[in-house]
Amino acid sequence: MLAASFSTPRQVGWITSLAIALTVAWSLQAPQASTLELMLRLAGLIGLAWVSMHLARELQAKERSNRQLKEHYQLLAENAPDVVLSSDRDGRIAWVSPSVRQLLGHDACQLQGRTIDELLLEADRGQLDQAIGRVLQGNSSLCELRFRAADGGSRWVSMALRPVLAPDGEVMGIVGSWRDIQGEVEARQAEERTKAALAASEERLRLTMENASTGIALLDASGHFLSINPTGCGLLDRDLAGLEGHTWQAFSPAADQASEAPLMEALLSGQHPCYRLRKRILQRAGSSIWVDCSVSCSRRPDGSLAFVIAQFNDVTEMVQAEAALATSEERYRLLAENSSDVVLLIKDGVISWISPSLTCMLGWQPEDWIGHPLSRFIPADEQPVLERHLRTLASGQTVVSRLQALAHDHSQRWVELHASSHRDPLGRLDGIVGSFRTVDQEVAAERELARRACTDELTGLVNRHEALEQITAIAVRVLRHGDATAVLFCDLDNFKEINDTFGHIPGDELLRTVATRIRIGLRSGDMAARIGGDELMVVLQGVRSLNDAMAIAEKLRRAVAEPIPTSAGYLSITLSIGVTMVQPGENPDEIISRADRAMYRAKQTGRNQVLPFTEQSGAAENRSAAWQPVL
Repeated sequence: MLAASFSTPRQVGWITSLAIALTVAWSLQAPQASTLELMLRLAGLIGLAWVSMHLARELQAKERSNRQLKEHYQLLAENAPDVVLSSDRDGRIAWVSPSVRQLLGHDACQLQGRTIDELLLEADRGQLDQAIGRVLQGNSSLCELRFRAADGGSRWVSMALRPVLAPDGEVMGIVGSWRDIQGEVEARQAEERTKAALAASEERLRLTMENASTGIALLDASGHFLSINPTGCGLLDRDLAGLEGHTWQAFSPAADQASEAPLMEALLSGQHPCYRLRKRILQRAGSSIWVDCSVSCSRRPDGSLAFVIAQFNDVTEMVQAEAALATSEERYRLLAENSSDVVLLIKDGVISWISPSLTCMLGWQPEDWIGHPLSRFIPADEQPVLERHLRTLASGQTVVSRLQALAHDHSQRWVELHASSHRDPLGRLDGIVGSFRTVDQEVAAERELARRACTDELTGLVNRHEALEQITAIAVRVLRHGDATAVLFCDLDNFKEINDTFGHIPGDELLRTVATRIRIGLRSGDMAARIGGDELMVVLQGVRSLNDAMAIAEKLRRAVAEPIPTSAGYLSITLSIGVTMVQPGENPDEIISRADRAMYRAKQTGRNQVLPFTEQSGAAENRSAAWQPVL
């Protein structure tokens, strides 16, 4: 019986035969044993032998079935498209099917002994820990994770895990499967992006419809309302429920319906993509408003009509204004003909009418201008400005501008032009209407004010603010084009003593003469400025080198040194001049500071001389009151 648990039926038969032989031999050696006892013993042995052989056959059949079943399942696991694996409680892989190579590119034998989390992206490891925690509690788990592939990339995998339970119910391991869902995830993500984009587009369309200042209505082919925004409801004086059963055409008088019907028919038939017209909308109180309508249609890919789009704005005030303008046209014409300003009307690009005041203003007769384009009476250098204004007027905007016009005596006069688009009673663009008057005195006054704003009142030189602006622009040109430029910082020697001795009037006369001599000694492209009481600055553009700048500075110094006639008699004054070259990328304060330090060194070493700025002299300079930039 014991042998039946581990022996084959054949082996049990041999053991049973041996037991029978031993029993027979025992009975022959034991004379006291009776025949009955021997027969009972043999019967018992034979019964036990039969039971043992039966049990051995069942055990052998069960082992054979288990082995076949194991081989069957292992064959299925090794050839299944999904990866099958088993691991311990900690997720350490004990066995994995070869199909893991197709999924992740790893050999199955290389993964044995490694933990599952080693194959995951860092961000997904927490999700794996939660899944294993559920399995250790005896539950199944399904999750989607990103696994690292052998080529360095990653793939989305659906992982299913189940616990392996011991007879006592304790979890002794984990079995699971990995399924490739990369395509599914990408398709799902693409679908989510598409849905999000569609939702955003729908939201934008909804917000556009609800917040548009223009009335927008969607209609079917018969003109019934499919949708309308709040602005459109307000213009039609109906809410959405009140529009049910009504058509777009029904809100207009019969005359307007008749004019719109052929346009709508051409739109629906595809002859025209859209149409635009101005018509009246009847409201519930019996009143009506004028609207400017733009109607188009949206079609499906097969060309069939999806819906009609009607956009309309309230232009009642505009229509009323145009009607008022039409009824008072003669009155305005009389006013224009007797106005001191010149009034003109341009149609089809040429002057069709101009007021008689043209003769008093520019010397021309109205007949000289009528039938000609306005550009004929504008100087060539003003033509680009005029063309730009004409384009602005063609777009429906108003123009207010100053430009020069040719007088009959061939002189040029400054005029201020006010012009706007002219429309007929139907609202169509019908030319340009404008007026102009001469502003020569105003332009001269403004130019004089501009000149005073950027020049020193006493000397007529450029003032401090304008000088800094010009140096900034010059420094930019030096950086872009490499033009050589020098700056001279000039200080009048002992000018304070002259003021204290002779008074400010002779001092001012002397200062004006010095400024004049410096201005005369400069070239046309150079600049001279007064930046302080007795401090002047000169900017030399296009000098070839520092030596050239030094030579010009020396010429100025000698010119200033000549005696100067004043109300106090002839006075003499000298200049101490510091010279520096402008370096690319410098700001004005750095440039002027260097020239100022060179000038100060010239005053310290004897005055009445020209000294350049050098790195050695600049480093040794210790002036206590250096150039202070304007803040």
